[in-house]
Amino acid sequence: MLKTTKHDRRLEVERAVLEYARDFPDWGQARVAEAMASERGLKVSPAGVRWIWQRHQLETATKRATALRKAGGERLTDTQAQALARIEKGRGANGAVPVLAREHLLSVAAREFSRKGYARTSIRGIASAAGIQPASVYYHFSSKEDLFVAAHTAGMQEVARSVEAAVAARTDPWERLEAACIVHVKHLISGNDLTVWTGASLFLFNSAEIQRQLRAERDRFETIYRRLIADLPLPKDIDRSLLRLQLLGALNWTRTWYRPGRVDPAEIARHLVRLLKRGLCLDNG
Repeated sequence: MLKTTKHDRRLEVERAVLEYARDFPDWGQARVAEAMASERGLKVSPAGVRWIWQRHQLETATKRATALRKAGGERLTDTQAQALARIEKGRGANGAVPVLAREHLLSVAAREFSRKGYARTSIRGIASAAGIQPASVYYHFSSKEDLFVAAHTAGMQEVARSVEAAVAARTDPWERLEAACIVHVKHLISGNDLTVWTGASLFLFNSAEIQRQLRAERDRFETIYRRLIADLPLPKDIDRSLLRLQLLGALNWTRTWYRPGRVDPAEIARHLVRLLKRGLCLDNG
């Protein structure tokens, strides 16, 4: 009797994962891993299932549905056809994720990450809080890491849009900076789940790759302040880069010490800009 090698076992696991992707395209990675263990005695982690999916470009339910339609044509089983119908039901007419459903999921995910931290937050917990099945989360995102980055990106972009809109109506450099700071503080302490959470999310993940993605989005946001501070009439010996970092640090720290009712968020921002202006001996008022 031939002995089964580790290589043979890995091939068997991979074949089984791909079979489940074909037969049950709407199943999530956790359910596939559980089924493989109980039905075939094959041990693989949910992350291992996702890794195999990614190798074959099957990491989302939509991609698995597309691959099945191409391979199966009209020869689909009832189970496959029903699975494809469930997948399509969760998407728009052109195959896009419904905007409101995606925004709701991102908002709930941000709230869960904020309350529990990244490590203690699970896809199952996010799905439960959002009122959907865990498999439905994977219609939109291939992993918890992808959902984390997407929520962070959405929060940063929402604040950026609000700041850009606030400064667009003003021409005076100091008034533009003040307008940006007011919007920034309001989002940090009285905004929605996405924007409140985004202020601290950069420090919740240890992966160098995820950190790179989060920092890239933050760098794009900081470009707004880089431009605003570049327009200020400052003395030549002022380091504008250092000034920008100190200002952002002060703004972002507000979410830590702020308590509702003591002072208006807008006044916090005005006070900060006023101190900055006077400290530079530029306030003639």
